[in-house]
Amino acid sequence: MKHFILNYIIIFLVFIHSQVYSFSEDDRIYYREKVRRMFYHAYNGYLDYGFPLDELKPISCTGMDTWGSFSLTLIDSMDTLLILGNYTEFERVVDLVLKTVDPDIDINASVFETNIRVVGGLISAHVLHGKVPNAKLPEGWPCKGPLLDLAVKFADKLLPAFNTDTGMPYGTVNLKYGVNKDETPITCTAGVGTFIIEFGSLSRLTGNDIYEKVAMNALNSLWESRSKIDLVGNHIDVMTGKWTATDAGIGAGIDSYYEYLAKGALLFQKPALMKQFKDSVSAINKYIRNEDWFLWVSMTQGTTTFPFFQSLEAFYPGLLALVGDVENAKSIMLNYNHILRQYGVPPEFYNLNKFEAHSGREGYPLRPEVVESLMYIYKATKDPTYLEMGASMVEAIEILAKTKCGYATIKDVRDGTIEDRMESFFLAETIKYFYLLFDKDNFIHNDGTESKIIATERGQCAIQAGGYIFNTEAHPVDPGVLYCCSKQKVEDMQILNSFSQNISFLKLMNIDDLSDWGEDEDGDENEKEYGEKNMLSDELAELEALRRKSNLFENNKYSDIKYEVDGKRNSIEGEPSNEEDSKEEESNEGFGVSVEETKPPTKDTNNYINKKESNEGFGVSVEETKPPTKDTNNYINKEESNLVEEVNLEIQKMLVNHNKDKENSEKISDFIKRLKLLKQTYADIIEDSSNLYSRNLRETIKRKKKRREVSEIPQSQYLCFNCCWILDKPLDSFNFKVFLNEIYTKHLLPPGSYLPGPICLPNDPPYPSDKYFNDITELYDIPSFTQITNAIDGIDFTKFRYRSLLKENYELLSSPPPSFVSLLTGFGQVTTSND
Repeated sequence: MKHFILNYIIIFLVFIHSQVYSFSEDDRIYYREKVRRMFYHAYNGYLDYGFPLDELKPISCTGMDTWGSFSLTLIDSMDTLLILGNYTEFERVVDLVLKTVDPDIDINASVFETNIRVVGGLISAHVLHGKVPNAKLPEGWPCKGPLLDLAVKFADKLLPAFNTDTGMPYGTVNLKYGVNKDETPITCTAGVGTFIIEFGSLSRLTGNDIYEKVAMNALNSLWESRSKIDLVGNHIDVMTGKWTATDAGIGAGIDSYYEYLAKGALLFQKPALMKQFKDSVSAINKYIRNEDWFLWVSMTQGTTTFPFFQSLEAFYPGLLALVGDVENAKSIMLNYNHILRQYGVPPEFYNLNKFEAHSGREGYPLRPEVVESLMYIYKATKDPTYLEMGASMVEAIEILAKTKCGYATIKDVRDGTIEDRMESFFLAETIKYFYLLFDKDNFIHNDGTESKIIATERGQCAIQAGGYIFNTEAHPVDPGVLYCCSKQKVEDMQILNSFSQNISFLKLMNIDDLSDWGEDEDGDENEKEYGEKNMLSDELAELEALRRKSNLFENNKYSDIKYEVDGKRNSIEGEPSNEEDSKEEESNEGFGVSVEETKPPTKDTNNYINKKESNEGFGVSVEETKPPTKDTNNYINKEESNLVEEVNLEIQKMLVNHNKDKENSEKISDFIKRLKLLKQTYADIIEDSSNLYSRNLRETIKRKKKRREVSEIPQSQYLCFNCCWILDKPLDSFNFKVFLNEIYTKHLLPPGSYLPGPICLPNDPPYPSDKYFNDITELYDIPSFTQITNAIDGIDFTKFRYRSLLKENYELLSSPPPSFVSLLTGFGQVTTSND
């Protein structure tokens, strides 16, 4: 009865709070500090009663191991300490984790949980370590460090799980030995598609691309396994790719797959992943979404199979807000607010037909999904409605779940009963999102207007500028740090250096030849289409170059041949025009040179004097010479002959070049013939290789069959008290192994004391490694999924857009513009109704 009364009081307070309460700045600060106190109450309780075990039992104030026995709550809490600003405790915990956490332990661990909690937590703590003022960062940070090394060790323990026929991972792995040979191949969809953030980050930080490749391979295999209506099921066989549970939704078993499609696309700039997410959203809207609720349907037919809301689904409106679909996010989130008004916190399952918590799934294990969406939507809208919803949940958790040493799972939201467990995600996610909701000035909210510049081995890097991407366990990753350590930064720097050293502003403006500018005053020749090539042949180019040799005449000092302007000859002042001479004038327009015969000078020319005027600004010399004498006719004819001879030499050079081009053409033709021959040779090699491959494949199968038969033959062993010593190893030769057994049992060892076969005394431990496999060599053969386009390459300066980026659909990574309804609300200045 007490629990029912308490529950009704909470519901009443939540209802009043949402109706009449106005959220002020003082209220925001109050709840920020209240959340801080909640964190330390639970965190100190774990350190006092739960550490070094995985989790705290907050009612009995003891600890227990859950997911792997490596102080899970402590690892999950490290980046929360940083976000709360407790740098001293953060560095103490880092040292504690490095000293106590060992990944080489004989325990079966969830591949999914170990990745999102341990690998994700270590990566985030490593990346955010630079936020600590005056921290003694490890040498090589952010691309090196002990936290990163530990994350790599854990990830390496998970890699054998990806060695399947489809590339989709097993669900469980033994951290010491690998994957059990009897491990079930059935894995949930989220367990397959929730690795790209952590594994992709490791590849960028370490330079080892195997992590990103296996994660992308799993995502692509999952996408290829979708139904014809673009839906995925709940569980799949990772060896065959066949679905074993065909219910489709956005809740348990599937949720973080959709989350990682969108976040992976944004963090690593992969339009292909965003395309998969967009297509999935279209299918979700068509088959799964019912108004602002989401049902469970058949992945092949789209018919409803399970009309329930799950609290895990509440991540979805926040994800929509992250990719820019704010209006849909707001609508869905306000719909969920009805459940918060009803119970204060969301139950695991909510019956949409009866509008009540589903019997048997009415608990609330302090999940973060609702708070996560509140944070994203509030960041996008600044609508205080979402602060009020968050404050109501804080009050409900404080009243219902608080114990003397932590916060307990709410067993039944209807009566407020609790159970003795506090999962690590309460400190890693729920508290973190609450704090970020109320702390508007946190560095996580940086919008790119400020950053920290650090010097690294790869040059200067800008970090802490914002754009943090949270993994599904709320561990933030700084994209600036990933870029700083990535191979892409090195390639981009090489491109930029090459660009800066060879920059040509004429090429940027698409001007091929500066001399074309200003040839005529109208500027008709200045206009050129973007990308137009110079289509002149080599012969015409030679003639054009000859035409522009304006100093040809001056250099040879031809006394009576004047420089031409616009094709007209400058005649001597006072010399009469002679039409016949004009007709006899020979003009070679192709060369741009005129050669003419002149009349003998008259007596009036004796008045000429030697005078030379030089125009240095244009580099052209104009000489006034003495009038020629009567003997100059022969001289003139000789000079004209010299000029013609020089022109002929130029033409001969042109012909020589033409012949060279002809020879080059013949060489090209010969080269093409050689290429065709190489193509045929290559085809022959491929055919021979295929035959060899088939033959080698048959031999490999035969050899493996032989090895299997050999492995079944008893091995010679030394039998002693409480021990079992293997004296030989499996061999390829069947006969040789039989021979060794005979030698050991009948000749080398005393008769009766030694028997062939794996015989051990009953008290001897078995060989556990024989039950597992941990080979990852084949994973290195997975093809890379590197993006084709470089972020800074392929720019079109005349259109100010990236042509090659358009081909790869990079526009998918941008957010849509504000909707029309935002105009009616003053872009968020007018608060919309809660109803």
